[in-house]
Amino acid sequence: MTTVLMNFLVEHKLIVIEPFHEDGSLKDDLELRSSDLTDIGNVFFKEVFPKWSAYIDRGGDIQKTTILLKGLNKLQI
Repeated sequence: MTTVLMNFLVEHKLIVIEPFHEDGSLKDDLELRSSDLTDIGNVFFKEVFPKWSAYIDRGGDIQKTTILLKGLNKLQI
């Protein structure tokens, strides 16, 4: 779940740090702080991420990021 989320954040430029090693693996010591996110990234985490997380908790497909993308699009309007 974390890898999918970090890929999404990087792809959409919502994060200002690099969460991955050069080989593409997630950094073991990764700690995400609000200062590591853009302004939209912070709003995204408060408003959109909980919906996707709840979807995953109900057995949803982790690879399906439609909820994240739709939420981000609403924030960018």
